[in-house]
Amino acid sequence: MSAVIAPVEQLVAVVYVSSASKPMREDEILDILRIARVNNEKLDVTGMLLYREGNFLQVLEGPASAVDSLIHKIKRDPRHQGVILMSRKNIDERQFADWSMAFRNMSKNAAAEEGYSPFLEQDFEMDDEVGEQSQLVFRLLRRFKEDMR
Repeated sequence: MSAVIAPVEQLVAVVYVSSASKPMREDEILDILRIARVNNEKLDVTGMLLYREGNFLQVLEGPASAVDSLIHKIKRDPRHQGVILMSRKNIDERQFADWSMAFRNMSKNAAAEEGYSPFLEQDFEMDDEVGEQSQLVFRLLRRFKEDMR
């Protein structure tokens, strides 16, 4: 008798932007982040979250069913408004595989915050090995970084 191997679910990467429904205190943002990290690890979801002056930009990547379920939950979350799905693409590999949820509060000094990731300190140089999806994400992140100043 041979073992049955379950099919591997397609990985997707989703990028969305939203605004906070009301001004959020630092501790509220960090609470969201702590809970997201625990839940994302259970769901095999990775990504990053940027926050600046009431605006969010988030990249989520993982199994399609888990990511789609999270997006549906985020759209219903009363702490968010104006959720705009910027991109949803099938991917072969993760860009944020090492982060259950990297975070940067771009409204303050990054080095002082919990969960800080130096990702946005990079110059976002792209090499020939970076695929079209990655280029889109990096362009969005660069735009968010530059426009939200």
